[in-house]
Amino acid sequence: MAQQRSGRTGPSFLSGLCGLLAVVLLPVALVGFWASVLLTRTDVFVEELRPVVTKPQVQEALTDGIVQGVLGAVQLQPAVEKTLEAPIRAEAATIVASPQVASAWATGIEAVHRQFIAVMKGRGDTELDAQGRVAVRLTIPVPALTSTLEQAGLKGAAPFAPVVTIPVAKASDLQKAQQAYRVADAWGPWAPVVVAALGLLAIFLARRWRTAATLVALGWIVTSLALALVVMVAREPLLRRVDPAVARTIADAAYGLAARNLYYEIAIAAGVGVVMLVVTALSLTVRRRRT
Repeated sequence: MAQQRSGRTGPSFLSGLCGLLAVVLLPVALVGFWASVLLTRTDVFVEELRPVVTKPQVQEALTDGIVQGVLGAVQLQPAVEKTLEAPIRAEAATIVASPQVASAWATGIEAVHRQFIAVMKGRGDTELDAQGRVAVRLTIPVPALTSTLEQAGLKGAAPFAPVVTIPVAKASDLQKAQQAYRVADAWGPWAPVVVAALGLLAIFLARRWRTAATLVALGWIVTSLALALVVMVAREPLLRRVDPAVARTIADAAYGLAARNLYYEIAIAAGVGVVMLVVTALSLTVRRRRT
C-alpha cells in the first residue's frame, strides 16, 4: 500500500512541477523568442522599424530637429530667425516626407544594429554621442534652404545637411544588454519549445490528464494576458526616460511597431490555451456519453 502511494505521488509531483514551470516560464519564453528574432537579426530589425519614419508624429519631430539644426548653424538676428522659421519648416517637412529620408533612416538603423551586434559579441567598439549614448545619426540634405538664407542676407551660404541625432541607449547599459543578448541568442529560439514540452509532460504524468490540461491551459491564458498588460503599461514609464523630445517621439512609434510581434506571440499562446480547454471539454463530454 505504501509502495502504491509512493508510486502515485512521484509522477503527480513531477506533473505539478512541470505544469508550474510551463506556466511561470511562458512569459519569459515569449519575450526571449521575440528578442532573439528582433535583436539578433538585422534584416528583421530594419524591416520592423523602417515604417517608423513614415509616422506623422515622427516626421514632425524630425522637422523640428532640422529647423533647430539649421538655425543653430547660422548666425542671424532673432527677428530674421523668426521670419525664416516658417519657410525653413515648410521645406524641412517636404524633405522629411521624401523617399530620400526614408532611405537614410533605413541605412542609419541598419548601421546601428550591426554595430550593436558587434558590440554585444565583443567584436567592435561603440560610437557614442557627446552625452555617452549610442545614437542613430541622420544626415538630411536641405538644398532649397540655401537660396532662402541668401535672400535673408546670408551671402555665400553653403548647402545645408543638418544631422539629427537620435539616442538609442546609454553606454552604461551596454553590459546588461550584453548579458541579455547572449541569453536571447542562445536560448530564445528554443524557449517556446521547452515550455510546450513541460506542458505536455505535465499532462502525460498526471493521474487526471484532463485536470492537468485544464490547469495548464488556464495558466497559459492568464500569464499571456498578464504579459500583454505589462507591455501596455510599461510603455509610458519607459518612454518618459528617453530624451530629447525627437528621440522620445521616435521611440514611441518604434515601441508600438516592435511590440506588435510580441502581441502576436501572446495571442498565439492564449489561443493554444483556449484550444486545449475546448479539446478537454469535448473529451470529457464524449466520455460521459459513452459511460
